[in-house]
Amino acid sequence: MQALVKNNKGFTTLEVIVVLCIVGIISAISYPALDSWNKGREVKADMLKAVGIFDNINSQVQRGLYSFVQVLIISSENKLEIVSRGMSADTLGDQISNDNFRVAANRCDPENDDIWDDDGRTTQRPEVGRVEFKNITTDFTGNEAVCFSKDGRWYSTSDHFVGTNSLELNGEGGFCDDHLDPEDEKAVEIGPQCEYRIAWSRFGNIKLEKWNERKKISDEETGGWIAQ
Repeated sequence: MQALVKNNKGFTTLEVIVVLCIVGIISAISYPALDSWNKGREVKADMLKAVGIFDNINSQVQRGLYSFVQVLIISSENKLEIVSRGMSADTLGDQISNDNFRVAANRCDPENDDIWDDDGRTTQRPEVGRVEFKNITTDFTGNEAVCFSKDGRWYSTSDHFVGTNSLELNGEGGFCDDHLDPEDEKAVEIGPQCEYRIAWSRFGNIKLEKWNERKKISDEETGGWIAQ
C-alpha cells in the first residue's frame, strides 16, 4: 500500500506548463485553417442562396404563375442584394402593346419598378424573394438585371449582362480581382474575375459553377468552370 501511495504522483507545475504550451501551439497552427474552412462554408451557403433565388423565380414561370420575371442584382461596396420580381400574363399582355417594352434594352430595366405585379422587396409572397448577402460580392456596382419568360421569347438583360449569360461572384468580402498573368508585361487577363458564377440560358436553366485553375482544357490551356 505504501508503494502505491508513493507512486501516485500528480503533475508538476513544469509539466502543466509544457502541456499548455503544446496545446497553445497546436491551436495557433490549426486556427487559420479552421477559420478559412468556416468562411468557405459561409460563402458556399450564400452562393446556394443566390442560386435559389434564380431557381425559384424561374420555377414560377414554368408553373404558369408568372409569364415574365426578373432577377434584380443590387451591388454596392458594402453589400450585395438579389431580388426576384414577377409579372402575370395579363400584365405582360398589356406591356407587349407598349413599344418601349418591345425593345430588349428597355423591358428589363432594373430601375423600372412599376411594371411588376410582385416584387420581393415589397410583396409578402414565397414566390418572390429578397436576400442580402454579407459574404459574397460581384464585379460591378449599381443595379443590373436579367429577365426570363417561359419560351425564352422575352429574355432580356440590362447593360452589364449584354453578351454574357452569367453573374460572377466572389467570396473574399471585396470586389472580384482580375486574374492576371504576372509573367506578361501587358498583364493580360487569363481567367475570370471571380471565383464563382451563376450561369443561365435564355430559357432559365440555372447552374452554379466554380473556377478551377487546374482544369485541363487543352495542351496549351488550363482553367475552367466546374458545376457545383
